[in-house]
Amino acid sequence: MLNRILIKADHLEVVQEISDHTSLPAALEQHEAEWVIMSLPADKKIPEWTDTFIKKHPLIRIMAFSSDGSWIKMKWLESHEEDLTDLSLKELIHVLENNPIHA
Repeated sequence: MLNRILIKADHLEVVQEISDHTSLPAALEQHEAEWVIMSLPADKKIPEWTDTFIKKHPLIRIMAFSSDGSWIKMKWLESHEEDLTDLSLKELIHVLENNPIHA
């Protein structure tokens, strides 16, 4: 699903892929990223470390996808967590390119 989004979106760019969240602060210093996008097993929630992370990096938004595509959730400092499971691909690209549609 992530590859489909990135292929269809003209204004999105992957700046770095990391496998350990402790590497995020250094990656953010090197790039002007606006989003941290993660894929999680369908039975997992957004990890608790994200709460501390967004407090330290208040301009970053987090988007998590279930690996089976059954859910999408967003988290950012202004609004804690939002379930976007019924979003179309076009709406999801709009969220990533602009501002969250439900903010």
